[in-house]
Amino acid sequence: MSRIVAGKWARRAVWGALVAVLTIGCSPLSMLGFIFARPETVPAPYPLTLDKEAMKKKDEVVVLLLTQLAPGTGREFATADRDLASKLARQLPELAKEASKDKKLKMRVISPTQVDKFKMANPQWKAMSAGDIGQKLGADFALDIYLDKMRLYQPGSLNQIYEGRAEVSVSIFKIGADGSEFKDKYQLPFAYPRTGIRDTTSTQETEFRKLFLDNLTAEIIRQHVDSAPSSGIADGQ
Repeated sequence: MSRIVAGKWARRAVWGALVAVLTIGCSPLSMLGFIFARPETVPAPYPLTLDKEAMKKKDEVVVLLLTQLAPGTGREFATADRDLASKLARQLPELAKEASKDKKLKMRVISPTQVDKFKMANPQWKAMSAGDIGQKLGADFALDIYLDKMRLYQPGSLNQIYEGRAEVSVSIFKIGADGSEFKDKYQLPFAYPRTGIRDTTSTQETEFRKLFLDNLTAEIIRQHVDSAPSSGIADGQ
């Protein structure tokens, strides 16, 4: 179909829609607003934002991530805590900025390397809360992420069927000049793919594991960053 013909059909479709709107009594402006409207934003349940007064004194929001694997986690997830922390550290600031009203919000995640240095310099760090560690490292928020019951395969399938699952709990600490305080905690039952199961012949384990962690990263970010219903934050199909 030529561009001229395609253009004619496109114009006819638009005018046809407007005629239909006029016929049922709707405002043409309302119809155009509907056609070109941007998708509504889904508010984050646990936003990592400071009040206006606090932001006047800062040019960025600093976040600490502490990830931990439950004892007995399978070998395929041996480095999942570090991998997840790295993905979150890279993507959370980008998506927070994109989701902000003026697209100018600056968020910085304390690097996993800096966290490792702190742990090495403080052998008793496990006795500290995530909030206390965050205060030492200059964070405004600390997320203590615990990864439990992680699996890639459907039980009883002899590793022939992918059915990714995880039980994630996240504790949130807010940190100020007077110290840190526990703010909230949520449970995140995670499944990938959401639509059911996947045959192992379709995807290598390494690739499925990557997709699993990518989507888990996206789900955690969704809890802290406003997102569109079908945004670039992965949908986990």
